[in-house]
Amino acid sequence: MILGRIAAAAALSIACIATGIADDTAPPETSGFEPKVVLITFDGVRWQDVFRGADPALVKADVHEDLHKYVSSAFGSGSSVMPFLHGVIARQGVLLGNRDVGECAEVQNDMWFSYPGYTEMLAGKPNPEIVENDPIQNPDVTVLEWANKRAEFAGKVEMVGTWNLFPYIVNAGRSGVPVNAALNGQEGTDARTGRAGLELLASRKPRLIHISFDDTDKYAHVGNYESYLASMERGDEYLRQLWQQLQDDPYYRGQTTLIVTTDHGRGHEPREAWHDHSSPRYHALNPEYQPQYNGIGVVGSDEIWVAALGPAVTSGGRDSYRSGRCVAQAQIAKSIVVALGGDPGTFTAEAAAPFAFIAAPKQ
Repeated sequence: MILGRIAAAAALSIACIATGIADDTAPPETSGFEPKVVLITFDGVRWQDVFRGADPALVKADVHEDLHKYVSSAFGSGSSVMPFLHGVIARQGVLLGNRDVGECAEVQNDMWFSYPGYTEMLAGKPNPEIVENDPIQNPDVTVLEWANKRAEFAGKVEMVGTWNLFPYIVNAGRSGVPVNAALNGQEGTDARTGRAGLELLASRKPRLIHISFDDTDKYAHVGNYESYLASMERGDEYLRQLWQQLQDDPYYRGQTTLIVTTDHGRGHEPREAWHDHSSPRYHALNPEYQPQYNGIGVVGSDEIWVAALGPAVTSGGRDSYRSGRCVAQAQIAKSIVVALGGDPGTFTAEAAAPFAFIAAPKQ
């Protein structure tokens, strides 16, 4: 299951990201106000590393001794690892999940790994029947499918992700959402995913796009802490470039809400548990898999973080999550509906309510 996701990872090279590939099918520019949403996910990124930076204990244990000083210096704080997230998104929008200051963000599914996490995120509710990272078609309607089947968004929804299960999670055949079509048959890497996402925004002009990166999870599973942190930094630089491209494009400028998050957390005790993520229920179903976690699961891997920036983000609602009230992963789906200017009542009734800091954007 989880170990099946481990593979040799290609590093995301920002220098190779190019935009502006011509596409005769691109929709015309419009002078009207049309809300858009870009959802970015970084797989399996711990809140501890987002907010604290490099963990000295993990640097000592999982970084070559010749790199200890370098990694500690380069990634010594959360803002060093992800400067755009902290310096722009957190200041101009919302960044939540720092448990050191009393914030809380968590998954509601009881598996604590990727397929259940992305399903909860995109469908707005956990599905207790999804108990493995298996290539099965998602029975739930995701917010991508909801949008693609509405006249105002039809043909304006895209998804590109490094992980090869996204065609199943989005149920591409039923939903009609192009999943990884922009990769042109290539195996997904984070560099290719990032480049394809920027090219889609420049050429196809979607109103809703989900771009998902995977290197962080791959490096974490094999205990390569310095590469995991470096992947976070490259992801943050991608956010900066993405946001700049959106602001440079009149079609997106002032009309686009950016949501950034992760599908699950990682363990924090014992020390080596940061490699892993899974729940007590998963281990009850599979007691022979990593039996050291039986009964408790990988503690902390249900803890996540969420960020948002753009016209749908309000300053008032975020404060309600800073006194112990948890942000739930399931709230993302209806938050996207609202950020697109839609009626959340038209989405799955059982889906969680939108975030308190998300409201219909106004021109």
